Amino acid sequence: MVINKPYLFIEINDKHFIFLVVEFNDELNFKVLDTLIIKSAGVLEGKITDALAAIKIIKSNLHDIENKIKYVFKNITLVIAQNNFNSINISGYKKLRGEQILNEDISFILNDIKKIITDNNVDETLIHLFNSSFKLDNAELDVLPVGLYGNFYNQELSFFLLPKNDLKNLKLVINKCDISIERVILKSFAEGIHKIKKYNNVNMFSNISIGKNKSKVSIFNNSSFIYSENFSFGSNSIIKDISKLLALSDDFIQKLFTDKCFKNIMESSDNEYLDEKYFDDIGFRKISLSYINKIINARVEELIELIYKKNINLKYISDNTKTIYLSFEDQNIFTNLKENFEAGFLNDKDKLVIEEKNKDDYLDSCLASAELIGKGWAKEAIPIVQHKKSLIAEIFAKIFN
Repeated sequence: MVINKPYLFIEINDKHFIFLVVEFNDELNFKVLDTLIIKSAGVLEGKITDALAAIKIIKSNLHDIENKIKYVFKNITLVIAQNNFNSINISGYKKLRGEQILNEDISFILNDIKKIITDNNVDETLIHLFNSSFKLDNAELDVLPVGLYGNFYNQELSFFLLPKNDLKNLKLVINKCDISIERVILKSFAEGIHKIKKYNNVNMFSNISIGKNKSKVSIFNNSSFIYSENFSFGSNSIIKDISKLLALSDDFIQKLFTDKCFKNIMESSDNEYLDEKYFDDIGFRKISLSYINKIINARVEELIELIYKKNINLKYISDNTKTIYLSFEDQNIFTNLKENFEAGFLNDKDKLVIEEKNKDDYLDSCLASAELIGKGWAKEAIPIVQHKKSLIAEIFAKIFN
């Protein structure tokens, strides 16, 4: 990043390539110079599957942007929507016995944990590292307690790693466009930054997105990205379940969702049946609306349990009051089943916010990434793609300076 010069962010996902050009001032605030959102190619589940197709589109549009703003880019920050990254949480500790906690003590913990991670994940590259929590004598602190006295110090770190071959393929595409990757940011992390800024520094939250065929949950605690998990199912499973149990086609059920009749189904009595107008192309069948309602509620509850309520990987998360942000890829699901999901998620401890997606949201991750690059993130120790120093030296520089 260079002050008072254009800087480029590119997001790569299955549907779009997103370009954001900003300029940072002396206070590290940024202004937007240009944006571009185009249909992507050569990408599947966030991974490069056809390098030539991806290169062709990115290179052509990059050239147009450079001509437009009269600036040639050398380095970029890349935002990736890849879901096969590895999320690892691990703790280290130091028995102090009434002595001070020193920089050297924390350095030893980091070295030890970093060695464990790298030795056991030789085919992966570290993308993000977070100082998840610091505890001195069981009291959780906001900053590293260097110089304080205590009996026992515990530090939790969250690592996010990407397969090395996937990173090589991303670098191949970007390098063939005559630019280099300066930093890689996971879209899941950028989405969390956006939530924290949008909702006035919300403390602990879960960000859940339910796609048509994929779903994802990301957990944030005290501004630290601590866990993320992906699922190979989404809202289409509701449609398939209804069609299977009613012996009707998926297209038939999709028609019901598109026609937005499900609110009537939810409010129906036991003696009401599906309207004959939906059976134009097939013979009419007497189908109870209350039966459809029961199928929907059962499938919605199952999705919620698998993703969140009964997910054994989330057991370690604090029981403190938290917020759940929920969004849907399928607008018809949002329109028709919002109340069903709301009823399924809510309990006495959690607050639920259901967000409607629109075209203006496409830039959110790149804008959040610009905030991150400009001003950094208090809980993150930054590993970079193009190493000038050793990784552990980069981590220490970020934490102690």
